[in-house]
Amino acid sequence: MKTAGWLFFAGTFFFIPAGLVYGILTDWNELVGAPAVLLTGGMSLMIGVYLLLVHKNFGVQSQDLETANIEDADAEYGFYSPWSWWPLVLGAGAALAFAGVAIGWWSVPFGAVIAFIGVFGWVYEYSSGQHAH
Repeated sequence: MKTAGWLFFAGTFFFIPAGLVYGILTDWNELVGAPAVLLTGGMSLMIGVYLLLVHKNFGVQSQDLETANIEDADAEYGFYSPWSWWPLVLGAGAALAFAGVAIGWWSVPFGAVIAFIGVFGWVYEYSSGQHAH
């Protein structure tokens, strides 16, 4: 974590000056480029400081050791359901909702309802039926 923290922290010293130079070269007329690069520098700073503080408070983690196994980690990562159809329903609902920006705002509620059904089904997939706990 210490190396990753320093890499993210070092990104701050690239993105902030690059955003300032970009803003100066475009006379601050472009409303997306310079703020996006400056915010990327801020995000890099926040992630770098967070990772360095985690390393300071918790020391070397199992993911930092090359000899560690996956089961040496503290938390359970979960599992993958290869037979689940709910991600497809969720993706279709999200696609319809996001397409509403281009098609018309009237389609956003339909996509949101389908996406909600997909999330609900995916969360409660193991509560009933063949794979219930």
